[in-house]
Amino acid sequence: MMAVFHDIAVLGSGPAALSVAAACARRGATVAVVAPDPEAPWLPNYCLWTDEVPSGMQSLTEQVWSEALVATPLGSHALGRPYVKLHTLALQSLYWTILRAGGARVLPGRAMRLEHASDHTTIHLDGGGSERARVVVDASGAATPFVGRVHRKAPAAQTAFGVMLRPRRHSFDPDRMVLMDFRPADEAAASRPSFLYVLPFDDGRLFLEETSLAHRPGMPIDILRQRLETRLTSLGLQDAERLGDEHCFIPMGLGLPTPKQRVVPFGAAASMVHPASGYMVAHVLRKADPVARSLVDNLDAANPSAAIASASATLWPRAQRATWEIYSFGLESLLKMDGHEIARFFHTFFGLPQHAWAGFLGGTLEPAELGAVMT
Repeated sequence: MMAVFHDIAVLGSGPAALSVAAACARRGATVAVVAPDPEAPWLPNYCLWTDEVPSGMQSLTEQVWSEALVATPLGSHALGRPYVKLHTLALQSLYWTILRAGGARVLPGRAMRLEHASDHTTIHLDGGGSERARVVVDASGAATPFVGRVHRKAPAAQTAFGVMLRPRRHSFDPDRMVLMDFRPADEAAASRPSFLYVLPFDDGRLFLEETSLAHRPGMPIDILRQRLETRLTSLGLQDAERLGDEHCFIPMGLGLPTPKQRVVPFGAAASMVHPASGYMVAHVLRKADPVARSLVDNLDAANPSAAIASASATLWPRAQRATWEIYSFGLESLLKMDGHEIARFFHTFFGLPQHAWAGFLGGTLEPAELGAVMT
């Protein structure tokens, strides 16, 4: 019988995958990373609040904005909470440095089938090869076929289209980012709302993105592209040099993973996307080390079930499962709101005490606290 080569095999190579893979490698586990293009550069802007940056990662920030702003037709809020963009390529490089130091194996390919035995799982790849690991961590994204979920209706989606510009001049303060500007770009936004998100960089670059918070089905990218073009024209930026664009489709409100299964899901595969805001990076960075610790410290060569159960419980303890169910109820409420209702909602929401709206966005409130904030 072929030997088991790896303690942990991680499917995927995005931030969720590499964060948990590196955390396992740091704890001495043998790790394999399985992905179609494992070292493809990360291109999106990964941002979070400065107080959410894990200890030791402060040097991996590209820029900090001392203030974040929210605007609606009813008024504006200065949130008084600094916001940060991670240095994407530096973060990716750090994880690969850790993985290489730990002797991790890199396997270019897509997992097509998982074959589970009592003490390992065989990963069958699209190129015809196979690899074995005691535990498979699936961080390959929301569309993975390998994760069982608690049944729920079709997910909603957050969609966005953004451009990175280098304008000769602009009116945005480089110390202030715009988290949400719900003032409508066009008349259609009254029924299908979206908002503008702006990151003004110290080096003169300017990132603007039109985002649909949540729709079922997701708002088409072409609509968001057109709304952004309308905004650029109104801001006098239509002729600015364009350095690149970014678009995303983020499923929201996926059913939580079923508690007992042979893979450990992580990231979007584990429904870690915030059901009401679409945020995930802070959640992933917060959970990578605890999940890795649960996996590696409980790994038995003859029976990996204890490690899988421990990691799953660490990822989704009972209280957080209850919290996510409450968020999903909130998502359904947001989906029913038109532009005017969304404006009133966020104008009121960001008028709450900071600990309330910050806890809601961060997913750190206990179920009773969350219920009180939402009420």
